Amino acid sequence: MRPFPAHPILALALALPFAACDKVEHPYQAVQDGGNNGGSVVRKVLLEDMTGHRCNNCPDAAAQAAALQAVHGENLVVIAVHCVAGFAAPQPPLGDGILDSDHRTPEGNTYETAFGITFLPTGLISRRPYNSVLQISDGDWGGAVNDIIGDSTAFHLWFDGLTYGGGTVNTTVKLALLGPVSGDHNLVVALTEDHVIDWQIDANANPPEVPDYDHRHMLRGNLNGIWGVPAIVGAAAAGDTLTFTYNTPLPGNVLNPDNCALVAYVYDATTKEVMQVEERKFQP
Repeated sequence: MRPFPAHPILALALALPFAACDKVEHPYQAVQDGGNNGGSVVRKVLLEDMTGHRCNNCPDAAAQAAALQAVHGENLVVIAVHCVAGFAAPQPPLGDGILDSDHRTPEGNTYETAFGITFLPTGLISRRPYNSVLQISDGDWGGAVNDIIGDSTAFHLWFDGLTYGGGTVNTTVKLALLGPVSGDHNLVVALTEDHVIDWQIDANANPPEVPDYDHRHMLRGNLNGIWGVPAIVGAAAAGDTLTFTYNTPLPGNVLNPDNCALVAYVYDATTKEVMQVEERKFQP
């Protein structure tokens, strides 16, 4: 593996959200009206696949993520976070068109440091430890997902509209609380791009340098900052509903907006554990 320096990535412009809080007298009715799951709310799981285009075992991990999504459907959301310079930086000699791209982001670089990511492939499963380990090898992803997915939850999260065009994305994210919640919680709205066709080193390919690898769920940036914005401060009561509205330029690293999606997730600001996640694709 040959490390290389990063080329500049245009930072995702931050549009300050309009946030509002309402009291919903019948929160389960609000779920039925606002959600897309017929009124039934279960805890979904965020799998952050820490990866890099020079990590020769990362394609196997991506295949494992795809297999888990085939089992769990929309209840499992995947974000591919390109990080760790030795695996994700462009490979010299630069300019030869081979492994020259840099898919890293300021968000991914920050998460690499904050969560101590030093090897690939690895993953974070809703940022909760599994067998007392936070960085989880792809062989254990299934067990870690099963420990969380489908549990009851006080958090219902959904997108109440999404439009894009002219280099801008507009969306409203709503969070309804089906039970009381204590502790500070933040909301992150991330933007991902699917089907980015580019180079990847793959231990199972011959030759291992694959020029047309299909990169899935690639993190391009966040709409509301690396760590998001406060959603709950101190505590919140059952029936509270929060609304966050964004009108934000698409990040400059996006190749095809039609392949993009937004991923909203709420996490505990102290433990960093992701309590609920929802994905909304730009195109169905």
